[in-house]
Amino acid sequence: MSHPKHPATVHFPIAFTLLTGILDAGYYAYNHPSTSSFVASGLKTFDIQLDPTTFPVLSYYTTLLTILFSLPAVVTGALELMPVIKRDGLGSRKAQTGVLHALINDLTVFGAAYNYWTRREAVGFHPSDANVLISAAVALPATMFAAYLGVPWCMSTEWVLAVARPGLRRVS
Repeated sequence: MSHPKHPATVHFPIAFTLLTGILDAGYYAYNHPSTSSFVASGLKTFDIQLDPTTFPVLSYYTTLLTILFSLPAVVTGALELMPVIKRDGLGSRKAQTGVLHALINDLTVFGAAYNYWTRREAVGFHPSDANVLISAAVALPATMFAAYLGVPWCMSTEWVLAVARPGLRRVS
């Protein structure tokens, strides 16, 4: 029994997707007249010495990091899902959950690629409304939902059970 690699590769893409969504939403809120004072007040209250005008540049590079770190996660996820589909069939709950998890994550990676591609020539890497919508309103919640689907799926593997209690094996 080998260690699953996919659970070890997902942390950075999740973190960078989350950070990108927060930076884009924060920048959008900072530039919107009805919320700009709230953002400035929040940054001052929490003594955050970060100028919101730098958010687009930071977000652009976290988008790039999301894409780069997602590649190993996608590859290891596919390689570890295929034996489950072959063993249990695509009709099994575990395989269907794995496929849904993969499709949602693929959607977020394609969204990140779109955002990277469309922002690469924008002055200061400023996000358009569509970029903010994709990163903050689609990719961020979708990634959190995919992680929610993936954790129980991962925790039910034989490897986790063997580490948790040596000698304990999954019955199925």
